[in-house]
Amino acid sequence: MSAAVGWMLESEGAAAEALMRKTVAEGSSVRGFGNGGSSAIVRSVLAQLRAGHAGLDVNEAMVSLAAMAYKAQREGYRTVFSGGLADEIDSVGLVLVASVSGRSENIVETVGLCHRHGVPVLAAVGGRGDQLGPVDGMVWPTGATDQQISEDAMLTALTLTVAASTGPEHLPLSDRREQYLHALAALDTRRLGQWIEAATRAVTDAIRHRSAIYVLCPDGGPLALAGEHFAHNLHWDAPLGVGGIRPPVVISDPSLADMSAIYNDHPDPAHGVRYQLHSASAGDVVFLLAYDSHGRTNLQAVDAALQAGAQVFLLHRDGPDLHAAGRRSQRLPPVDDFGLCCLVQSIAHMVCRTTRAALATDSAPDSGAGPSLLDLMAQDLAPRRELSNPATAVALEGRP
Repeated sequence: MSAAVGWMLESEGAAAEALMRKTVAEGSSVRGFGNGGSSAIVRSVLAQLRAGHAGLDVNEAMVSLAAMAYKAQREGYRTVFSGGLADEIDSVGLVLVASVSGRSENIVETVGLCHRHGVPVLAAVGGRGDQLGPVDGMVWPTGATDQQISEDAMLTALTLTVAASTGPEHLPLSDRREQYLHALAALDTRRLGQWIEAATRAVTDAIRHRSAIYVLCPDGGPLALAGEHFAHNLHWDAPLGVGGIRPPVVISDPSLADMSAIYNDHPDPAHGVRYQLHSASAGDVVFLLAYDSHGRTNLQAVDAALQAGAQVFLLHRDGPDLHAAGRRSQRLPPVDDFGLCCLVQSIAHMVCRTTRAALATDSAPDSGAGPSLLDLMAQDLAPRRELSNPATAVALEGRP
C-alpha cells in the first residue's frame, strides 16, 4: 500500500493538489460518488474538504439511501448518480469519483455527463487509469489492480492531498507524505501482528458458529466511515468464495433514525451504544474504533461488551490500552483524525484477508492441497465479486 501511495503522489500528486486548490480557492461546489467501500472513501474526502474549508459546498451524505433505492428500483442503478447531478451540473466546480474497476456503469455515466458539460473530474481508479472515457480534469490511477490495496491507496493519497490543498501552503504534499510514513514507522508491528492474529481467530470462530460481529465507532467522524467500510468488508469479503460459509452476522453503528432518537430522547450519548450491546452474547466479537479510548462513551461500550462476555478488539490513538483485552488492544500512531481513518481502513482490510484465508484453509479437505495460507491472503478479491453481475431472476413461490 505504501508503494502504491508513493507512486500515486509522485506521478500525479501535484496535479491533484493543484485541481483541489483551485476548487477551494474559487469556493466551487464539490460532488463525489463511489460504490461499495469507495462510497465511504469519497465521503471521508468530502468531509475533510468541508472541515478544512467551512464554506465549501459538498454533498457530505452523497446520496440518501432511501432516495437511491427508490430511484434504482424505478429507473435502474446506472443513472442514480448522474440523474441527481444533472439538476445542478452548471453550478458544480469539481466532481470526485472513486472506482477501482473504473468501469462501474453509474460512474461512467457520471463522468460522461461531466464531460458533456465541461465540469472538471478527479477520478481515482485502479490499474493504469485507461478504463474511463474522456475526462475534463484528471484520472488518478493507483497503479495496482488489487481491490483492497487500491482502496487503501486511494483513501490515503486523497487524504494527504486534501490536507495539502486546504492546509498551510508552506507544507508541501511530499512533506505530508513523509510525516505520515514516519508516523507509521512508529507503529509497533509485532503487537499489531498479535492483534490481527487474535482478531482473525475470533472473527473466523464467530463466522463459523454464527455469532454476531459488532463494528462500533461511537466517536463518529471519518473513523466511523472506516468502520462502515470495515463492516461492509467483513460481511461481503471475509467469506467470499469460501465453500459452505454463509454471510456473517455483522452489526455496525446505529442508523440515522436510531442516532437522532437517542440524542433527542435520552440525555446520555453513551446510551445508544450500551443499548446496542444489550443484544451481545458470550462469544460475540466487538470491534471498537476510538480516537480516545478514555472517552466516556467508549468506556461505556467496553463495559457493556465485557459484561455480555463478548471479545473486545480496540483500535485507538489516544488514551490508555484496554488491559482487560490483553493483546486485543492496539494503540495507533499520533496522526490526525483523517490519517487515522486511512490507517484503520488498511488494518481492517488485513483482517478481512487473513480471515478469508483462515476460513478457506479450515474448509479444505486436505490441508496440504490447494493454495497456501499466504497465497490465499495475497489473492485479490475483485475477480471473485458477483455483486455487480446481473443475477438470474428467480420466480416467486406460487408464481410462474
